[in-house]
Amino acid sequence: MERELFLAEAGIRGEKRLQKKFVEFYSSEPFEILWNTSLTLGNWPVQIDGLLLTQKVAVILESKNISGELHFETRTGEFFRNDVNGVKTIMDNPAVQVEKHMRFIRMWFAENKIPLPVDGMLVFTALKAELCSLPQNTRTCRHHHMIELLFKTIEEYPSSTQQNRHALKKYRKIIENQLTPYIQKPIAVQYSMDPHLFKRGIYCEACKTFNVARERRRWQCDACGITSLTAGEEAVLDYFAIFGFQANNEKLRTFLNVDDRHIVKRLLSQEILTKEGSRRHSKYSLNEGKTLQE
Repeated sequence: MERELFLAEAGIRGEKRLQKKFVEFYSSEPFEILWNTSLTLGNWPVQIDGLLLTQKVAVILESKNISGELHFETRTGEFFRNDVNGVKTIMDNPAVQVEKHMRFIRMWFAENKIPLPVDGMLVFTALKAELCSLPQNTRTCRHHHMIELLFKTIEEYPSSTQQNRHALKKYRKIIENQLTPYIQKPIAVQYSMDPHLFKRGIYCEACKTFNVARERRRWQCDACGITSLTAGEEAVLDYFAIFGFQANNEKLRTFLNVDDRHIVKRLLSQEILTKEGSRRHSKYSLNEGKTLQE
């Protein structure tokens, strides 16, 4: 889990570096740029770091924050990196991911009547990345070369009088109307973890214990005395993140180590939650389209 968190944070840093570099894409021709675009075809979900819509072509931007000496093996299609210590690590080939995303967007555009050709670009954003070889069929660069490669890519496609500023805004609206939010699996489900592994109680950020209780309209830690207005609400959202997207009062009382059902009922009145049923049969779930961050 720590390894996955490290990779996720590295990916976010890379995407921010990509977006920061994109401000240099200054063009007199109309264009639209969408970041972190999540779409689906049937049961096939795809998340695209950047999608540039121009009058000539739509270009997928795939960001990879991988450092070290990077090698694309032409004969086998493998991708590997050698780190600063000379350790070789074989990874999923990001060029293949770009090809899949291009295939997805071509089909998605056809289904939604967006008449733009589709191209793609793999951009390595790590400051200490060294491209020792390149994939054969995928445009690939480091992030400081991205803008020039983008202009060269666009110039390869013929102009179209149909794709004006109004048309591009229309295509953007079509895409935004069909964005599909990413739904994270509950932690206990994703990692097959026994529910008994998790400590009961409300967590104290200050002393890292589970001794928080309700005192005079506040949450107070019995161990260090620190108070909080939101510790209980945050603990409820922790439950949904760990175990799933539905709970009842009894399960929450057990998880929070709170005996008073009325206190827990108030905690379950958050706007992010929806109630189904009545009285002891009430169940609570996350609102559709909401995220725990919201």
